[in-house]
Amino acid sequence: MQRSLKIFCAMLTLATTFSCSDQIGIAGGGGREGEVVVVLNEEYQKGPAGTVVDHFLRDSYLLLPQHEPLFKLYVIPWNSFSNTFRAFRNIIRIEIDPKYTEANAKLQQNKSQTVINLTSPNSEAFVELFNRHGNQIVNALSLSEKQFAREHIEKGTDKIMQKHILEKHAVDLTIPKGYQIRKDTTEFIYMSMETKDLTLGLVVYYYPYVDKNTFTPQFLLNKRDSIFQKHIKGPLYPEKMSFMTTQREPVAPLFAEISIENQYAAEIRGLWMVTNDYMAGPFLNISRVDKERNRIVTVEGFVYYPGENKRKYMRWFEAILENVKFPAKEKV
Repeated sequence: MQRSLKIFCAMLTLATTFSCSDQIGIAGGGGREGEVVVVLNEEYQKGPAGTVVDHFLRDSYLLLPQHEPLFKLYVIPWNSFSNTFRAFRNIIRIEIDPKYTEANAKLQQNKSQTVINLTSPNSEAFVELFNRHGNQIVNALSLSEKQFAREHIEKGTDKIMQKHILEKHAVDLTIPKGYQIRKDTTEFIYMSMETKDLTLGLVVYYYPYVDKNTFTPQFLLNKRDSIFQKHIKGPLYPEKMSFMTTQREPVAPLFAEISIENQYAAEIRGLWMVTNDYMAGPFLNISRVDKERNRIVTVEGFVYYPGENKRKYMRWFEAILENVKFPAKEKV
């Protein structure tokens, strides 16, 4: 979590002060996935101050089939800020009071809790403050959620499957218990956890690294579609040409260049579908260079859970995919 704290502080280039501290003085760690306590007195909750908080924190999680907010908020006044709420993992404490001469923000963070303190002399200054720092606040809370997901995943991992993938594919990938291998070839492996209504899929595939043009949305999506068409068939196959592919319209996939352990990575979020069928859902796809083996390695997680919320599972995949490692080659 210290790494996350440093990343967040490094992102800030602010006119006002946003300071970082490791000491909170509150026993933390409570709350379920995505829950954030916002302490804001009632006279401000339905005005501009409450609106700007909603705008950032209840915005849509990227590219899900239906709207799901980034976070579930518990907005309470200060006189309701009991020990139960004080123990939540994610807390935003907002004080709007004339006793303050200027608007300020402060982040406090330890391994189990993120607390953001925002103070302002009036509502107008607070709205300006939150508009300026809203994206950083979302990033800090998102890092907290990834850490929460990672801790839960690591409590129950499939060490045997993880060892198999490491030895056969030279990819160090954390696998939660409950996944089964559905297909395993020379340069491709598909695993899934399946119940009556839910499917969580994990896919790893790789191919030689030729040049930098590999890292374009068109190339990566075309590669994804060709590999999935070959390896992941729909339930109607072979009676019909049914396979998983990328949905391009009406919502196009989102491409982002990110950094994982100070190395370049290409991230694609999008919606998948099965041709000649009604199956669909969200996916997260991350591609990186494994320099020692001169290959592109892509790891993807996808969800099929019709009519139900999927944000939690996508956050699990964020935690899993961003923690992939490539072992060093053994010296001969």
